[in-house]
Amino acid sequence: MAHDRFVRWKNRRPSDADLRDVLTDYLGGCGAEIEEQAQPESPHPWFFITLPGKPTFPFGRLAEMVGSPRAEAMTECTERWFEVFVADDYVDVITRRGDEFTSVVARGFAALCARFWGGEMEEG
Repeated sequence: MAHDRFVRWKNRRPSDADLRDVLTDYLGGCGAEIEEQAQPESPHPWFFITLPGKPTFPFGRLAEMVGSPRAEAMTECTERWFEVFVADDYVDVITRRGDEFTSVVARGFAALCARFWGGEMEEG
């Protein structure tokens, strides 16, 4: 299941280069890999970020969660990753079947962008 964090620009839109630099510095030395791809029919990049480690489910050993659909789904995940989709007037920071750690890192990046560039963040 995907989770989107939209940051819509109200005051000023960062350049693609500034977004790239902030994303790189935000992840710092955590060992993340950032792949940048061109979007069809768009001048903006689409970033794919792979975080270190294997996804975990913090509630997986609790008796009521053993064998649950969520616990089972997490056993199929082999990587931690999220995406940053860049558009003219917003960015979408997306997690798909991510674990708690990945979700927190992705949300933190969206919140950082909203705070610094005066954007408005909405989650869906």
